[in-house]
Amino acid sequence: MWSVKIEVWNIFVMFLTSVLETNIKHKTFFNEIIYYPSTKSTNSDIWNLYKKFPEKYLIITDNQIAGRGRGLNSWLSTTNKSITCSFILDQIYSLELFNFHSLIIPLSIIKGIKKYLSIDLQIKWPNDIMYKNFKVGGVLIETKQYSKKYVFNIGIGINVNEDMNDFNNTLKNKAISLKMITGNSIQRELLLGYIINELYNIINNDNLNKIKSDWLKSCNHINRDIIFMYKQKSIKGLFKTINDYGQAMIKYNQKLITYEGEIKFSWN
Repeated sequence: MWSVKIEVWNIFVMFLTSVLETNIKHKTFFNEIIYYPSTKSTNSDIWNLYKKFPEKYLIITDNQIAGRGRGLNSWLSTTNKSITCSFILDQIYSLELFNFHSLIIPLSIIKGIKKYLSIDLQIKWPNDIMYKNFKVGGVLIETKQYSKKYVFNIGIGINVNEDMNDFNNTLKNKAISLKMITGNSIQRELLLGYIINELYNIINNDNLNKIKSDWLKSCNHINRDIIFMYKQKSIKGLFKTINDYGQAMIKYNQKLITYEGEIKFSWN
């Protein structure tokens, strides 16, 4: 029993030391970094903590048992191989530009991965991370209003060191890991540091035009046929661009429709 406690503590020290000492350059970005060896959902953990003590937390786990995706989707991660974390982000943009909060997170992920691994990944609306037609990661953004400000709970899941046999039969034709792309194991703590730094740089250095431009350059389905929900029906449209408010613009029946929901590339 004692040896197990020591082992868990060593993992805790190694993980946090690596994150803090390597690449999170701006230490004030978070008030506290918390590591859980295992938990049901880092997003749920964040809200539970924030309700009691409203601070800027980053929560990391090596084993997320009941991860959530967008809508009713779940997020499956592999123990000790994925990046699975959630963090608090205060409101940056006005209500009119609210959607830009959703644009900067996947953008920071692909920029951080590019800087660390020299891999070019793409974004699938609204915030999936893709390599060709395979999903590398995803983002869950939850929002709550406290007093007069909005607070964002950002959940990130990235397939880092998975092998093909780590994915179930449903995911084998849809998912891929960074290790499978590069052929090498990757230090997750270093990579997470790069991603956090890129997010800080985007927030503090990039204007809205640059964010929009960079997002469009990274999107893998501009002028591509997609399936989307419109008036409670699944219909086919053409994904054209995003507007100055961070909303998707889809061409349907010769008209441009603003859209904020999910898209698919096939009817399956």
